[in-house]
Amino acid sequence: MNCIDFRREALVQPLRLAAAAGDHAAGCETCGPFLARLREMDAELHQAMSIAVPDGLAERVLVAHGTRRGRAPWGWAIAASVLLVAGLAWVAPGMFFGRTLAGEAIAHVIHEPQSFRLVSDHSEGMLPKELAAQGVRLARELGRVTYATLCPTSAGKAQHLVVSTAAGPVTLLLFPSDSTRRRRAVVEADGYAAITLPAARGSIAIVAASRAQALAIESSLVLS
Repeated sequence: MNCIDFRREALVQPLRLAAAAGDHAAGCETCGPFLARLREMDAELHQAMSIAVPDGLAERVLVAHGTRRGRAPWGWAIAASVLLVAGLAWVAPGMFFGRTLAGEAIAHVIHEPQSFRLVSDHSEGMLPKELAAQGVRLARELGRVTYATLCPTSAGKAQHLVVSTAAGPVTLLLFPSDSTRRRRAVVEADGYAAITLPAARGSIAIVAASRAQALAIESSLVLS
C-alpha cells in the first residue's frame, strides 16, 4: 500500500484500518504521525459533542423564542440543535464514554503501584494471544510482559498487563467483555496519559508515562 491509498482509507475510518493499512502506518515515518493526528482530531470532535447540556436548557430556549417570535426566526434552529445534542446523549451515550474509561484506567494504575515492582516471566506469545482474542494484532513487537492479573472494573473483568518497552513500562488494560460502544479518547492526568480504543470485542486502554509513549504503543496496534 502506498501513502496516497493509506490516507484515503484512514480518512474514511481512522479507527478501523485494514491489516495492510495498519502495517503501512506502523512502518511509514509520515503516515504514522498523520494517523495519530487524525485520531486526535476524531477524539477532540467527539469530546466537544459530549459537553453536558444543562437541565431544562432546551425548554428555556423554546420559551425565550416564544416571547420574541417576531425578532428571532433562527431561534428554532438553536432550539433544534440543543434538542439534537441532548437526544444524541440520551440515545447513544456510549459514544461519549471513552474518556470515562481512560480516567478510570489511570486511577487503576495509580492504585496498583506493585504492578511495576513485581516482575514475573510470561511467554512471548501472551500479549499477541490476548490481543487477538479482541480482534487486535501487533504490527511490531512491543516488549516482554512483566505483570499480568485480572482486575474488576466498571467495564467488567480486565486483563491488567504491564509491558517492558524500550521507552519504559506501559500498562495495557484489556476489557473483552465491555459492551459499551466507546469512541477513542485521550486523557492526561496525575502524570499519566491514557488512550482508550474500541476493539472488535470490547475495549482497550493504554496507560503510559507520556502522551508520546501512549501514541507510540497505539501505532503498534492494528484494529480489525
